[in-house]
Amino acid sequence: MSLPDSRLARLFGDGATAFRAAFDLVPDPMGVLWAIRDPSGAIADFETGYSNPAMAQMIGVQTGASMGRRLLAEAPDFAQDEAFARMRGVLESGRPEVVEVAVAAGEGPIGRVRGVFLHRAIPFGADGVLNLVTDVTEQRRMEDELREYAKVAAHDLREPIMAAGFFMQLLDRRLSEGRTKENEELIERVRQTHARARSLVEGILEYARSGNTIALEPVDTRVLLAEVASSLTNAVQELHGQLEIAELPVVRGDRAQLGRVFQNLVANGLKFHAAEPPRVSVSSERREAAWLFSVRDNGVGVPPELGDEIFSMFKRAHGEEVPGSGIGLAVCRKIVEAHGGAIWVEPADGAGTLMHFTVPAA
Repeated sequence: MSLPDSRLARLFGDGATAFRAAFDLVPDPMGVLWAIRDPSGAIADFETGYSNPAMAQMIGVQTGASMGRRLLAEAPDFAQDEAFARMRGVLESGRPEVVEVAVAAGEGPIGRVRGVFLHRAIPFGADGVLNLVTDVTEQRRMEDELREYAKVAAHDLREPIMAAGFFMQLLDRRLSEGRTKENEELIERVRQTHARARSLVEGILEYARSGNTIALEPVDTRVLLAEVASSLTNAVQELHGQLEIAELPVVRGDRAQLGRVFQNLVANGLKFHAAEPPRVSVSSERREAAWLFSVRDNGVGVPPELGDEIFSMFKRAHGEEVPGSGIGLAVCRKIVEAHGGAIWVEPADGAGTLMHFTVPAA
């Protein structure tokens, strides 16, 4: 049911209801911001007006809770944001603006948004800005993937293949010497470079398969985590670790792929442990139209300068110190975003890492 917006009613009169009904049918997120002016008439803030269901889903805040909120009153730093200046400029100039923006941090004045968006800001009466947002995250990510695949093919795969060829040439020259210590070392180095190349190829294939097709169904994440815990029993016991699982909800998603996300995050918490035994905890809380899951560990942590780069293909926070292909977190991000959620990392209190991700509530 459409909620009333008093300024829309003043602008359209009896037509406001029909306008909101049409507004709700637009598949892309749309919302109105109303200018708050100071005594001199200058724009001092913006107040949120009516927005459609697509906007509520994108920011994770229901329409009723997002209306009537002043942006700078809730987030004063937003005054320095380019988006605030853009909307003010649209009203002052009377001309629309179309800009592609990348939002990496995720936090906004009203809700959490992360991705790449085409933002159309259009003057709407004397004091309104009509905002139409098109999510182009997937399109840009596909373009980035193509560039990443080219990079891997040109560099990451080329290096182990060339190294294996070099070792084979050396070995060929020494075959007449039989199984000497030097030849055995060369054979082992060939095995290692072959394993590295195979790991890269398998990582690319896993990433390519993940998140492309989502089979939506009710998923009891408590049961799902119990299965993940069972599969990691040996790793937990060998490290004398602990895995703590709080009460978890039923969500709507792809059971197998969400299982992969939990598996990767919990396994990372165990693998990247510090001197003391690893302790990993999984919890959740309801955040408006989404469930927020948190996976906390007491390990070595993620270098803060990496930021969102940690979710890039083959990006490894600790180099070659810990075995792995560097594909796990990239797969997690692709799956979570395919579900309409977001994933990000924060340093845990004291030590370790705190991984968050959201999944829209059923």
